[in-house]
Amino acid sequence: MATDGPNDRLVVGDTTKGKRIKAIGNYWPYATTIFDYVRRAMPFNQPGSLTNEEVYSLTAYLLNANGLIGEKTVVNAASLPKVKMPAQQRFVPDDRKGGLEIR
Repeated sequence: MATDGPNDRLVVGDTTKGKRIKAIGNYWPYATTIFDYVRRAMPFNQPGSLTNEEVYSLTAYLLNANGLIGEKTVVNAASLPKVKMPAQQRFVPDDRKGGLEIR
């Protein structure tokens, strides 16, 4: 699987030995963000043109490629939010109300 290119990595591959690469598997906090990214950005030459089924399929592929779900796992609106991302505990929810506040 190719993991190199001009944009951010979506999959942490074996070529990262010892490097901390930000990718879906080790940096993104929520699996639903992957669905949103795929829906808005893919395919490159016609973003936003995929059906929901195609978006769920690509999301499942990316989650599986990152070792986060099994090959036979079905990804849909009910199952996607239940996928626990390894980096989720490193993110702090923004609980500010009424605009920007300094903490």
